[in-house]
Amino acid sequence: MAARGTPKNRWAAVGDLIFHTVGNNQYMGVIYEIISDKYNHKTAFIKWTTETPPPYREESGYSLTNIHNLRREFDLEKG
Repeated sequence: MAARGTPKNRWAAVGDLIFHTVGNNQYMGVIYEIISDKYNHKTAFIKWTTETPPPYREESGYSLTNIHNLRREFDLEKG
């Protein structure tokens, strides 16, 4: 947990535990790889513990910006 007055670091990193809420279901996984394109747009690839969330695609992963900004859908536990 972040210290009082300090914002929690929501930028995903390799080794972080990620929780993705889709409707009433929650999915848990571990970020195993992050890649950057030539414009420095970063993508996280996740190994899910049980089921894969319906919107996740192995070949395209999730945008780090979406993980950072979509607080109702994504939560991180720093590794």
